[in-house]
Amino acid sequence: MNYVLNEEKMFADVTDGIAIIINSETGIYYGLNQLATAVYENLISGASTDAILDELKSIQGVPVDIESRFNSFIEDMIKAELLIRGEDSDAFARIAASIAQEDNFVMEVKAYDDAQELLLADPIHEVKEETGWTPEKDSIGYTKEETAKREEKLEV
Repeated sequence: MNYVLNEEKMFADVTDGIAIIINSETGIYYGLNQLATAVYENLISGASTDAILDELKSIQGVPVDIESRFNSFIEDMIKAELLIRGEDSDAFARIAASIAQEDNFVMEVKAYDDAQELLLADPIHEVKEETGWTPEKDSIGYTKEETAKREEKLEV
């Protein structure tokens, strides 16, 4: 099975081997540890869950419950709506053994809401797709009448 980032709701960045995924609708952001980030990067590059799991199973010291750990991680990502079903692909999976071993084969996705108000206050959330980066004046919280009154004051 193949998955991709749910770009309708999420945007993501990977820096120094750590992925941060932000839900633009809720303001909740998710942090992935290094192994989870490696799995995520393989997913968005087109590798199937089977290919990734096979790659994990090939790493020295892999625990016997790796399939359960992997499936649980994928389920967590889907439940949080971070991933959605993608088109089938035959892309190869590559995961550095050192990353898997360093994280003890644990794939973590943690949700954070400490910046939720700040992220939701960003005016980009009020921009409508059809207007691009310039929001309609009534989309910033004022009715058309309130906007007209404010503009009258500015013209004086």
